[in-house]
Amino acid sequence: MKKVILFVILALGIQQAQAQYKFLQYRNVPEKNEVEFVKRETQYWSKIAKENIKSGKMLAWSLWKKVGVIGDSETKPNYLFVNDFKSVADFDTMESGWADPEKVLSDMKLAAIETNSISKVVATYIMKTEAQIQGEPKFVVVNYAKPTNIQAFVDENKNLWKPFFEKEQKNGFKLNGWGLQTVVYPQGNDVPFSALTWDGFTKISEALDQIQYRPSSQTRFAPIVKDSKMSTITPNGFELSPIYELVMYVDASTK
Repeated sequence: MKKVILFVILALGIQQAQAQYKFLQYRNVPEKNEVEFVKRETQYWSKIAKENIKSGKMLAWSLWKKVGVIGDSETKPNYLFVNDFKSVADFDTMESGWADPEKVLSDMKLAAIETNSISKVVATYIMKTEAQIQGEPKFVVVNYAKPTNIQAFVDENKNLWKPFFEKEQKNGFKLNGWGLQTVVYPQGNDVPFSALTWDGFTKISEALDQIQYRPSSQTRFAPIVKDSKMSTITPNGFELSPIYELVMYVDASTK
């Protein structure tokens, strides 16, 4: 990733880092380029991310792959980068950390490691973490929402759903982290979502079990649904709930 384009992952505060802000970058990678793309990002650009973390420019970096295909495979994103930051002030130096990769990888030429020519940036978002339950998920269900009232959406998730999920996780339910984020940038009516929640899991089967249909009488959410106003806050439900699988995660503890 030669240059992170400021505009979005997902990710999403999806691991250990206590990030307040996240930069999500969605990429479309043609199938023929996936092996080389993943190789270059995990073998080379992850090292640059590590240097950025060591120098205090960011807290964590991760790469996620979408499970399956949703929409046109030639235009829709199938990979997601998540860069974690402590404060909004960190965005002032974000791009500088990626500007000179050959300084970090002195034995490599840019042409041999760049991924812009084998992938396309589809969208980027800056997100603010409003609430989170720590976890180390291998899979995440990302629930994109466009609530009629963003404050009501945040309040209910903080005061109703987060305590519920915390209790479930402590009681052994197969939930490996949870988070709530709101969109900082871009803003406007054309933005497809204004907030998201994510549910973390260790196995794909657990993620699928989370999202499959069940009659309301059989859902584990039945005890708190009576207190929820989500039917009016998000009358159409979530805009989309894809599953992403972790490819690689880097933070200060990564060797």
